[in-house]
Amino acid sequence: MAIGLGFVLIGLGGFSTYHASQQLQHSAELRQVEQKGEMNAQIMTLMMKNQELQTQDLQRKADQAQAPPTPAPPAYYRPPAPPPPPTTTYFTPSPVAQGPGETATEPPMPEPDLAPEPPESALAPPSTSDWEEPESLEPELPGRYLSIHQQHVIADTLRAHGRHIVTIESSYGDPVSREFAEELGRAFAEADWIVGAIGEHRGLPLASGVTVSAASFPPAPETRAMYEALLSAGIAVTQQLDPKQHSGETLVLVGTPL
Repeated sequence: MAIGLGFVLIGLGGFSTYHASQQLQHSAELRQVEQKGEMNAQIMTLMMKNQELQTQDLQRKADQAQAPPTPAPPAYYRPPAPPPPPTTTYFTPSPVAQGPGETATEPPMPEPDLAPEPPESALAPPSTSDWEEPESLEPELPGRYLSIHQQHVIADTLRAHGRHIVTIESSYGDPVSREFAEELGRAFAEADWIVGAIGEHRGLPLASGVTVSAASFPPAPETRAMYEALLSAGIAVTQQLDPKQHSGETLVLVGTPL
């Protein structure tokens, strides 16, 4: 019995050792997959930034080539001063007698010209106007984190790419991130994009600013359009690659606004 019990204990120990080695191997494979995903995300971000810099460089060169040359300012020329007007001396001739028995008479004095008096309406002070600025011309109040101009830029850029679905997630338990995400959602809805309920990201804490996540590289056209719309509005936006994300899903991760 003792020998049989020993064999049983040896078998249990071998099984435990095999099970522990399998768990360690599985953990190592998971770490390798996560490291590959992070490396792919960094590579995609660097490629996107490089492509963006090349596009900006080409656009700048094209603008410089199309811009007309700046004309040189004309030299300053001061005309010579005109000569002074000639002085005129007025004199009154002395009266001359016309004949015997006639006496010299002085010419009649000309009557002074009297300027017409201005009408009473010109002297009266201007009356106050009853005109009031209509309400439609009053400035529109901006959002808390997005200005009206930024909202219009985002909506106009997305509207040109048709109607798509976008998912928005804010930082878990962060009210500031939540308000920022709601303002972005209103801008997306203005472009006739379908925006679902804003959820909270359950993973690691989100970085500040906005992150556009893609499931594959190159990203889908609507995902690229979302990145360009946020970038055109002057919002701090980055990109990431998440293989675990559903294919064709445009995911916007909203952190604390910068």
